[in-house]
Amino acid sequence: MSTSGGFGTLVVLRAKQGEFAALHAVDERAHVERVQPLLEFIPNGSTPAGQLDGVEAVARRLHGLGRTIMVDAAEVTGEPGFGAGPVGALGELADRLAHPVDLFDEQVPVPFLPVVRGTATADELPALGRLCQELGAGGALRIGAAEVERVRRLLGRLRVEPGDLDLIVDLGYLPELPARVVHRAAAAVDAAAGCGPFRSVSVLSGSIPRSLGRTSLWEQPRVEERLWRTLVEDGRTDLRLGDYGIAHPVIGEGRRSKHVALRYSCPDHWLYSRERQPVADGAAEAENGRARTVRSVCRNLVESDGYAGPGFSWGDREILDAAESRGSGLGATSKPPALATSHHLAYLAAHAA
Repeated sequence: MSTSGGFGTLVVLRAKQGEFAALHAVDERAHVERVQPLLEFIPNGSTPAGQLDGVEAVARRLHGLGRTIMVDAAEVTGEPGFGAGPVGALGELADRLAHPVDLFDEQVPVPFLPVVRGTATADELPALGRLCQELGAGGALRIGAAEVERVRRLLGRLRVEPGDLDLIVDLGYLPELPARVVHRAAAAVDAAAGCGPFRSVSVLSGSIPRSLGRTSLWEQPRVEERLWRTLVEDGRTDLRLGDYGIAHPVIGEGRRSKHVALRYSCPDHWLYSRERQPVADGAAEAENGRARTVRSVCRNLVESDGYAGPGFSWGDREILDAAESRGSGLGATSKPPALATSHHLAYLAAHAA
């Protein structure tokens, strides 16, 4: 079985247009050599077919760059259109990736790493284990702190060797980092990792709130990175950093905001730039108003000390273009997440260098 584990950081990304655009715009091989994307199907996003199309296209592109993506379909289990049976959307995706896109496509089959949640049922586990074996790249085991005691039972039913699995200890939303949180995280990581040895071990968390309550420009500590650093300094030198990209860890209801925001990763902190859109009559005026607000948000960021410069990533070049009244497609709701995610991928790659 081929191996994964060759990454420095892990990032969970939703199956949404902005995230897809950022992954397709990757222009440095190092950004995916060092960063492991985990794509999550979501129940309140675009259509099932649209999400499957997007994940399939990303899997093919990144496979060509040497990166096998992780895919998690737990949130859409049983949802119409995402495939039937115990593996659901993962089985549908595997079928799609088993065939070439055209006569000149020689990259088949394209593997991916199925993600097994700690909440998987007794019926799902054997089927997910078989899929991991059939795809030939192993898989990932994603568990919450409350599920640590189930790891040995999960492995027994999954029937995949720990050495073929990437372990992800998912702590969810961490707005701050008191000592008790560090102790709980350390205990969860140690208990789960003790059931290995696993191919890799990552600690996953996120500190971006569900909604931002201010406008203009401000900073917030990157709690997820501070937690990881604390655990590494305590002796867990092989532990990988995992985060939720530029999103809140809990999948929301997908409501359209009256504001435009950029969530921008900087060393040890988040930098937020957010402005309210003008009230508009009609779709065309609304899109134009949103585009003007995107330019304002980008201008705030470019003029700050935190901006990394146009050479840092595709997203950073686009941010500068928008700030200087260039660029296109700024009225699309997927544009700010695409720009911020592109920057974040480059940030994580630099972090893992």
